[in-house]
Amino acid sequence: MKSDKLRILHNAIFEAQTWKPGRSRNSLENDFYQLMLKGPSLDQHQDLWTEFRKALARNEHLQDAELREFLTRPNYAREGYWWFDPAEWRD
Repeated sequence: MKSDKLRILHNAIFEAQTWKPGRSRNSLENDFYQLMLKGPSLDQHQDLWTEFRKALARNEHLQDAELREFLTRPNYAREGYWWFDPAEWRD
């Protein structure tokens, strides 16, 4: 089970690092929900959560305002799932 949680986080990091226009934005959305529902706790694997945050911040294609609006879920962000708030995607 623990390996499944880590796999979900690693997949989200990879998607954030490599996503580009032409790929479905639903893949990003799916990763976000997988992290929320089945990913590791936010207090575990801090190095990987930091890497995920940096990957979101550094991918220039994720700066698109329309994409950010599509991925924004204020209610989830308020519950601690910061990746649903693009303002939290920082280096």
